[in-house]
Amino acid sequence: MAELFRNSLCSFSLLTEKVPVLQFDWTEKTVEMSYEDFQTACSNYAGFAWQYQVKHLLVDTRNFTYELPADFMVWREKYLNPRYYQLGVLKFAYITRPELLQYMKDIPAENGKFETRNFSSLTEALNWLNAI
Repeated sequence: MAELFRNSLCSFSLLTEKVPVLQFDWTEKTVEMSYEDFQTACSNYAGFAWQYQVKHLLVDTRNFTYELPADFMVWREKYLNPRYYQLGVLKFAYITRPELLQYMKDIPAENGKFETRNFSSLTEALNWLNAI
């Protein structure tokens, strides 16, 4: 594992498993962040995915406490996900607290879009990301 970036809100690490995985870890400091901080962190993560040409992505949200605004989904589909589609991302895994897992939605890969799955542990997420 190689840490690529760290600040008080998050860190990005490149994991060299069967396939390269770019891991994004949110910290407990997200309670203090702004929406602009959130957008900057997500944009930087996409930039690292491009820089290292990583097509298996992992975001650990267990410490994420910031409440996203209602228009977040619009921003994500308009500005963030197109970068992932153009890169050719294949799999996107989220780790969340077990009690929140029932509210998360897995999304199949369709029409050139990546598959998204939700997990409650790092081991489960990495096993899925590394399955070919």
